[in-house]
Amino acid sequence: MSIAILARGAHFVRHDEYQPVSDGSREISRMWANRNFPRVSASEWAPVIEAALVGIKNECNRVGWDGDEALPISDRTIDVVAQVTECLFTLLPRGTPAPDLVPEQDGEICMIWSISADRVFSLSVGAHGKMNFAGQFGTEGALHAWQPIDPKNRASLEESLQDVARYVGRLHSNPAVRRAA
Repeated sequence: MSIAILARGAHFVRHDEYQPVSDGSREISRMWANRNFPRVSASEWAPVIEAALVGIKNECNRVGWDGDEALPISDRTIDVVAQVTECLFTLLPRGTPAPDLVPEQDGEICMIWSISADRVFSLSVGAHGKMNFAGQFGTEGALHAWQPIDPKNRASLEESLQDVARYVGRLHSNPAVRRAA
């Protein structure tokens, strides 16, 4: 099951607890509930990611796309997210599910991998040259950080995404079968 985390004031709620207020917010919630992007593995991400990015580009390219005051998702942000997902695809093990892509009010796009309420990793990317990420790994702990990225330099981008790939892999690993050190 996929869980989108939406910011509301100073706390976060799961998307299934979110109550849209405006007509635009209700429309975005309806589109999110009716998305038809199947969960696929890393070896099959390209068509799913491309379809999701086209949908985001078409629906979120103007100020207020959420029925409130959201910034538009720029073509540059779409391009950066495409480059980041393509690079992550090469770094993650086969069988890793594709992330859910969620447009954010600040003009970024968030990639979310979710196993359960306490095993979630999100990566937010925009046109500004940095990525913000956070993860919960059950009893193994949590993290949040940001890191600069240079999507124009493939080697630099790959180096920047090594940690993210490790965290996503950690999210999808089965802690019950790990051996103690």
